[in-house]
Amino acid sequence: MLGLMVLAAVLCAGGTLAQVPSPCVTPQQFTGRSTQFDHLDGRINRFYMAYDAVNRRRVLFEEQNVVTPGKQFREYLELAYENVLYEINLTLKTCSKSPLRRPWRPYGIPPNATFENEFYMGGPGEEIYAQEWSDRIPYRKREFWVGTFSLKNCYPIKEVLIPDYETLNTTITTDFFDIVAGIVNPNDFIPPPECMHAKWAPPSKSAPFL
Repeated sequence: MLGLMVLAAVLCAGGTLAQVPSPCVTPQQFTGRSTQFDHLDGRINRFYMAYDAVNRRRVLFEEQNVVTPGKQFREYLELAYENVLYEINLTLKTCSKSPLRRPWRPYGIPPNATFENEFYMGGPGEEIYAQEWSDRIPYRKREFWVGTFSLKNCYPIKEVLIPDYETLNTTITTDFFDIVAGIVNPNDFIPPPECMHAKWAPPSKSAPFL
């Protein structure tokens, strides 16, 4: 009898472990929009974006439907294979460049990520099923990355990141929406003519976290 109880417990535990999902694979190319909130300075940036993990590049255009007197809109073109970030002032038609501040960081789920939750977003009749993953590991007080991804195709929905482990106020929250598959306009990854003779300069304070 005792042997049967132990066997049942082992089978039950094995079934529970088998139910833990593996990280899905985010599409390597997509186009969409995003909103990035910097919790340290309270700044919110809204972008039209294109993402290309195959060639390790992404581009973000500040959306110009934001009515702010005197605001100068910018494009940020990250070319990781060249280790350069182009910052183009779309208002003044100027361009500067700077070395990347960190290695290429894809939008996908790290292979060693920890599964946190599965749920649907929205109300009745409009559900989008999603999974939440994090970089949580045992014996550490908190996570430094949490990502939410659609269950069907593994597109990013939300990302919460603490880039500076010593300063928790540096949290960056990014929301993704209006995503379509593939690169809508490949020319978005070509630096404009004003970048041909761009000078090296530190990135502006308004530059997004990439």
